[in-house]
Amino acid sequence: MKMAKKFLAVALAGVLALSVLTGCANGVKSKDVADSLTKMGVKVEQSKDVDKTAENTLKAIEAVIDAKANADLKDDNTAKIKLSNAVEETNGKIIKEHSITGDTVKKALGVFTTGSDAEKANAGKQVCVALVEIKNAKKDASLQAALAKDALVEAQAATVDASKQKIAETGKLGTATTKDGKYMLVVIVNDVVAKNA
Repeated sequence: MKMAKKFLAVALAGVLALSVLTGCANGVKSKDVADSLTKMGVKVEQSKDVDKTAENTLKAIEAVIDAKANADLKDDNTAKIKLSNAVEETNGKIIKEHSITGDTVKKALGVFTTGSDAEKANAGKQVCVALVEIKNAKKDASLQAALAKDALVEAQAATVDASKQKIAETGKLGTATTKDGKYMLVVIVNDVVAKNA
């Protein structure tokens, strides 16, 4: 009986250790990034819907990057779209330079003017995005938030009737991470609300 209890104790300790290690591998949650951004003055709250939008948008961006026409370009070609230049302030290849290249990215981001409810869910709202390299900050929400804050780009300006509406102070945030964990896409959506709201 004593041997069985010892074995059970060792087994439970192993399960506990494994669960702790597994928890560490998951990295930072979007809620942690949202909390850190809010502390930095960017008022946001985590949203599962915007998490899904971020995941779909990252997939669409990766599809543009992996497309044969882009993949065949040499790495030193300035027209080549990479994760490092797809979304950036000055000449983001997808968001800025080409005004969100391709309908697939617009649809994934929810800023398409027609189509399904999901494809136009964010039309008319203020939408900001950041695609940042986080390989050295996989477990640090504050550092990831700081990187995202510095890299935020307005993908779509809000459509506002200034006499009746304003942009909501608090945005909804979602994140998605590449499979290799090196890049994170942050999407922030601010609704347009009535001025008295």
